[in-house]
Amino acid sequence: MIGRGDDFFVVQKHAARQLHYDFRLAMEGVLRSWAVPRGPSLNPADKRLAVMVEDHPVAYGDFEGRIPAGNYGAGAVIVWDRGTYRVVDPPDGDAADAVRAGKLDLEMHGFKLRGAYTLVRTRGQPRRASDTKEQWLLIKKRDAYAVTEDVLQAHPRSVLSGLTVEEMRASGGLDEAIVRELTRLETPARDAAYGPAAFPLTLAKTAAEPFDGAEWIFELKYDGVRALALRDGAQVRLFGRNQREITRRYPEVTLALAALPCARFALDGEIVALDDSGRPSFQLLQRRMHRDDAREAARLSLALPATLFAFDLLAFADFDLRPLPLEQRKALLARLIRGEGPVRYCDHVTARGQEFFAAAAAAGLEGIVAKRRTAPYRGVRSGDWIKIKCPQTSRFVIGGWTDPAGSRTHFGALLIGQYEPSGELRFVSRVGTGFDDAKLREIHSLLKTHASDHSPFRQARPGAAAPPRAAHFCAPDLVCEVRFGEWTGDGGIRHPRFLKLVADGDPRQCLAGQPPSEDDPQPKDRAGEAEERAGADARSFAITNPGKVFWPVEGYTKGDLIEYYATIAPWMLPYLKDRPVVLTRYPDGIEGKSFFQKDAPAFAPSWIRTAKIWSQDAQRDIAYFVLDSAEAIAYMANLGAIPLHIWSSRLTHLERPDWLLFDIDPKGSTTALAVIVARAIGAVLREIGMRPYVKTSGQMGLHVLVGLVPEYTYEQARMFAELVARVVVKRVPAAATLLRNKERRDGRTYIDYLQLALGQTIAAPFAVRPAPGAPVSAPLKWIELKPALDPPRWNIKTMPQRMARMRLDPFLGALTDPQRLEAALPKIEAALAVNGLTKPDR
Repeated sequence: MIGRGDDFFVVQKHAARQLHYDFRLAMEGVLRSWAVPRGPSLNPADKRLAVMVEDHPVAYGDFEGRIPAGNYGAGAVIVWDRGTYRVVDPPDGDAADAVRAGKLDLEMHGFKLRGAYTLVRTRGQPRRASDTKEQWLLIKKRDAYAVTEDVLQAHPRSVLSGLTVEEMRASGGLDEAIVRELTRLETPARDAAYGPAAFPLTLAKTAAEPFDGAEWIFELKYDGVRALALRDGAQVRLFGRNQREITRRYPEVTLALAALPCARFALDGEIVALDDSGRPSFQLLQRRMHRDDAREAARLSLALPATLFAFDLLAFADFDLRPLPLEQRKALLARLIRGEGPVRYCDHVTARGQEFFAAAAAAGLEGIVAKRRTAPYRGVRSGDWIKIKCPQTSRFVIGGWTDPAGSRTHFGALLIGQYEPSGELRFVSRVGTGFDDAKLREIHSLLKTHASDHSPFRQARPGAAAPPRAAHFCAPDLVCEVRFGEWTGDGGIRHPRFLKLVADGDPRQCLAGQPPSEDDPQPKDRAGEAEERAGADARSFAITNPGKVFWPVEGYTKGDLIEYYATIAPWMLPYLKDRPVVLTRYPDGIEGKSFFQKDAPAFAPSWIRTAKIWSQDAQRDIAYFVLDSAEAIAYMANLGAIPLHIWSSRLTHLERPDWLLFDIDPKGSTTALAVIVARAIGAVLREIGMRPYVKTSGQMGLHVLVGLVPEYTYEQARMFAELVARVVVKRVPAAATLLRNKERRDGRTYIDYLQLALGQTIAAPFAVRPAPGAPVSAPLKWIELKPALDPPRWNIKTMPQRMARMRLDPFLGALTDPQRLEAALPKIEAALAVNGLTKPDR
């Protein structure tokens, strides 16, 4: 079985005496298996019966074929889906233990099954070695992958052979049928062996503009690695454009080619890695391109699967198909490749090249390839194949302008750039076209408003594009959208054309990127090697500008910030585990400009975990950072992120917080009053049987938390916190208020329970704050909560020493001491009544 360890699943559709689906999870060295009569579903409303059956060997997960009559399970079998899974509750827990306990919450990433599921036992005794008839339910959870579509009907084919189970049952004969067709077409025989030298690849010429033509077909141009696939009996081999063998890198592709019901063929195609939207991503593919270690390639084959899009059939059996017209070769290829897994057929349109090009450009794809319908496969660069790249559109920061020349008024060209991972602005190009008189006048007025005596661009590297000497500069506050042809070798762009100003554009989201050229594989190789060196196992990155001063008064530097986070990480990581993180970045220190960042940028290394969460406000998925290592925290500090803010819930239960939160905000008040309020909150909580924990916010405020069993909604937890807060305000009215408006607080401290909401954040314990002295959010013992409390005393210099002395984190109970609300609810209601208060009317 391709894969490693106990992190993969396979679903086999099995036409035995009764049609069913075998759902198998790798664990404890076997495939733990359930028969699902009606098959898995992507609809949360469906509760699928799953009957536990005997364990199977791991190698059985690759099986497709026909089990002969008279044998157990006789009938046809296809691999309907496959991929990776992980336990999500408890996070990264042991799957086998969860199965023995009778409930497994997991997240699957397959070709068809995606997202969160629950597998729960309904009848039968706890599993014994001899007991394999327990009844379970397989239920899809509500998430971004949930749909009402019948996935079984919509996607019936194997992800390996491409056959349906009916075709597998009747398989045998496809070889003969294609041979008969080739004989009828008088296809020439081939004598040479199946080797890469025998099949030189056809290359395309370049055209600038799309065109129509009845004699042409048009295919998508994929951003990947060109591949020649050869199968000769049981042996499958893959070769790159330079005839170097790459078979070991893509075991899922070779497995799928070996599953095709034909023994000898040669295919031409492109290997790509698809992102979550189904688009080819060369950035993802770079993580696969140089993995020659068999075990690592096997792991990635499921964790980050590659796909071969086959677009030409060069040979079949003992026939040489290259003299045949392209359309005939593709018709035969379509009969051979029918799957939707690691090997897929590259479809095409006929004649309508301009319309097809416009659709590809609108989808953000790389371009199209025009191919002459009647042309043979020549194996050279030929005018029979023509590639047309889509113009690219990207956002750039405006950093300056040049003087006008000739009849031009206002300015000649804009100077544009993009930010690198180091936080420095790199000059990219001049843009002098795309303006009318009104736009020239409008932009020039803005440029003068933002004018600066200093260039915002970093010094250009040798051989790289640089702004002209006679240039005017401006602060990097304006963002524009530019269309261009392609990136150049020196980091510039060809044929740029101004499209528009982006009124709400964030300059810091204009991130540098330079896709390498398809016709120069060496830059891709170097990029891939660099990616691998900073890969998941290395967890390394280059620290940039460590001497830059972030706290001018104290002289604390960016290097000091990185060192602090690296040192405090062992204490901090338990709070960050599985929580979405929001950054506030200060690339020039606390006195410079800052900006929030929720979305993980494209340049973030692959070893830093991200999680896509749907945002109702933005109406899109946001890729949040999830920091699970000291290196990941230090990387954020290297980006200039000073505070780290975290959600009150984890990825495993996003809509159910795992603590009660009282954010004590003394703006317009004093820390001494905040201490009085925090102590009053702690007293009320203890009176109703709860165990509170306290920390500083890192500035004047305090946070009181109670660990919570994650079974309550945010609204339920927030309503409970409000009841506690009302009792506290009644007890210490001179110190506490629930008025959000600072002008109406009259010097009292605000108890903010509304911060306990989906997507709202608090400063993580030990997080640094962008304030003088570099204070941090400090866990406290309750006995330390005194009127003379001085929160800034705990900072990036003193906090590591404090924790080394304390040895035990006094705030950790907020995580390790989960509590329930049921027993405390009548007690807080009684406290309300004693204080003459009533529950708020909802």
